[in-house]
Amino acid sequence: MKAFCSQFRSSIFFVPLLAFGISAEEVTLPVQIVRTSTAETVSITEIVKESSGYDVIVLGEEHDNGDLHRFYETLFKSISEVESTSLSLEMLEQDQQNIVNEFLKGTISESHFLSSITHWKNFKSDYLPLVVIAKEKKFNVVAANPPRRYVNVISRKGLSAYREFSDLAIQYLPPAYSLEKYLTEDYKQRLSVLFTEGHGGSHGPTNQYLVLGQATWDQGMAESISRELYKSGKKVVHLNGRFHSDRSGGVVHRLREMGHSVLVISGFVKDREVSAEFVKIADFVILTNGR
Repeated sequence: MKAFCSQFRSSIFFVPLLAFGISAEEVTLPVQIVRTSTAETVSITEIVKESSGYDVIVLGEEHDNGDLHRFYETLFKSISEVESTSLSLEMLEQDQQNIVNEFLKGTISESHFLSSITHWKNFKSDYLPLVVIAKEKKFNVVAANPPRRYVNVISRKGLSAYREFSDLAIQYLPPAYSLEKYLTEDYKQRLSVLFTEGHGGSHGPTNQYLVLGQATWDQGMAESISRELYKSGKKVVHLNGRFHSDRSGGVVHRLREMGHSVLVISGFVKDREVSAEFVKIADFVILTNGR
């Protein structure tokens, strides 16, 4: 790890973006960007160039990593200056889509938008800036996640929960068959370990149902992204917690099974992951000095 990280001692990149038609003259980013296939330190312009060949750009994050949020804001703005795209967010639920659309069209104000949706406590500081960029560019914003209240039922009751859902609820959920169909053994195992550790070593139906709940998030987001691709004909930049997309798990595997090309980016605090694993985690990793 030390030998690998010695290549990345400088923690600040000065990234010229004019070559790509990007309006910022110079951007200072307190991150280190690694192309994992070659272990090279690269600039943000390399990601922008690479992104042009993919249907979906998945940004995996640590939800409380401020430096990473700022970097992804810069990256989304940079990509948006090069080509028209759509923004997809794990942080917005599908039954809020009409409210999102009203804000994008200017029908409702920012304050009414924020008061009308159920959002994460850091939404205004860390995710609203992305929505505002999309609004200014007249891009679509996809509320990608199935409603939490329905996923919670699946996490408690498994697939039998589908018998209880109303026709309205079903509109916001992926087909029941798809949850396990696209669930890889590697991802299932990692989830099982995660949930076992988080529930005092419990196994059995509870663990199994929690895995199905996670699969509901993943498939729900993947289907939201896929619908947007076909509807708009534009690239989609999707932001989610990195467990959903690291190591070709969750959302990424499901999108690829649907026939979409996906570029995966993952960000985390430096030294959190072993450098030899970077290539398994994502196409690019973004290393921050802290949260």
